[in-house]
Amino acid sequence: MFNRRLTETQFTLKHALWFIAGLTVLRLVYIAFIPVTPQEAYYWYYIQYPALSYFDHPPVAAYSIGLGTAVFGDNPFGVKLAAVLWFLGINLLFLHTLRLLITTFYQNLKTEEIEHFSFLGVVLFNLTIFAHLYSVLTVPDTPLIFFWLLSLYFFLRLCQSGQRRWWFYLGVSLGFGLLSKYTMIAFLPAVFTGLLLKKDLRRWFLTPYPYLAGVIMLIIFSPVIIWNAQHDWASFAFQFSHRAAKMKPFTTKYIFQLFFSQLFLLTPLVFGFLIMFVVRLFKSRFREFIPTVLFISGFFIIGGFTYVSLKSLVKMNWLLPGYSGWILGSVLFFIPMSKKLSPWISRGARFSVFLLIIAYLLQLIPNIPLGEGNTWSGWKDAAQKIYNLQQKSGGKSDYFIFANSYKSASLLKFYLPDHQDTYAKNIYGQPALQFDIWGTPDSLKGKNALYVFDDRREYKNDLKFVKQYFDTVFFKTKFEYKFLDRFHTRTIYCYEARNYHGKN
Repeated sequence: MFNRRLTETQFTLKHALWFIAGLTVLRLVYIAFIPVTPQEAYYWYYIQYPALSYFDHPPVAAYSIGLGTAVFGDNPFGVKLAAVLWFLGINLLFLHTLRLLITTFYQNLKTEEIEHFSFLGVVLFNLTIFAHLYSVLTVPDTPLIFFWLLSLYFFLRLCQSGQRRWWFYLGVSLGFGLLSKYTMIAFLPAVFTGLLLKKDLRRWFLTPYPYLAGVIMLIIFSPVIIWNAQHDWASFAFQFSHRAAKMKPFTTKYIFQLFFSQLFLLTPLVFGFLIMFVVRLFKSRFREFIPTVLFISGFFIIGGFTYVSLKSLVKMNWLLPGYSGWILGSVLFFIPMSKKLSPWISRGARFSVFLLIIAYLLQLIPNIPLGEGNTWSGWKDAAQKIYNLQQKSGGKSDYFIFANSYKSASLLKFYLPDHQDTYAKNIYGQPALQFDIWGTPDSLKGKNALYVFDDRREYKNDLKFVKQYFDTVFFKTKFEYKFLDRFHTRTIYCYEARNYHGKN
């Protein structure tokens, strides 16, 4: 059935554009009904204090949120709008890049065949969980994926045309990629390796253009460098030397976690395509230039973090940018194999759609019990109740609010009716990421406070530390959140702390 549809239904460029437009409209409607995540609230907090950069990430995600909320207000839609727009750009860029690759790789294909397989490639890309998850989450990974794919496009055009202007475009794209997230640096060895692949490309090393591209990249990235220089290189130290210090001896614990997280984010269908892509390349001994370039575009970030997972926890989103080139390569190999593989493609596509529907429903269902996976439920309601407690106790002039994590503190600030400043572990002398940069105002000394934390294992309560900074700390109340009034989702605790001593 799938094979007959594949051969008899002729998709065009118009179908692809309508498909992308439909996804974008769906997402615009969807983000009006879902809550912000802790990470988004944290980056929203960033932009309340505009800066050249921030402690744990460069500024593009925060700036993106700032633009959305400037137009639509401090609400989930305003926060998430940028993610939808970034992924609109990603899908259009993926389609354009794929058409270019198919045209180059299969020179005997007709225009309608190129458009047909380009449409199928865009569909395959959007059968991944991550293409939907990060299209409604405004986090650093979202603009990073865009600039990673854009850099790949510019590098491919450079390799194909030999025109020096692509170096300048590449430098700009790399610079903005680094402004999005530091892992953009993993694209640089891919460029270096790609130039070594062919003799006529190696000549670029003897010209000024790769180095001019590097200068352009550094100029665009310079705000982050300046910020770090002004803050004792805090961000670089945290992301590199601090994480390196956490490396452990060889263990298989984390690599299995990473494997299943990638299987989930890609879905088994796309994961299978990527395996076939890599196997095909090794069998051909990397003789085909374009697929090899697509492979190396993701090899250093995917391979690098896979190696790190043998010694440390690797978060599931860290590998994502590298998959864009691999999915493009999979589509190139899919074209001549489509009839042969169609039965399992059909089953895999149906299963991917099923997973996507489940993923879309998760944030729409109130208090869905996902254990540690549910990071958002309860906080909007709790923030209003905590605000009411604060008002009854004399207001924010007498009581400030702090939490045991940067995530909880950010969610509270976002959902508090007046968006008053909240504080994190910096209140009681523990590392608090960006909150340490903002500092603890002297005006808080002598005030009372409401200390808030929940029952997630990730951030246990720090009452033993809190008590060292106040005269007395005692339980005030708690808020229970359950699914269908039966299944536990979250408990949020509120303690009252009197007479803050300030920094010890």
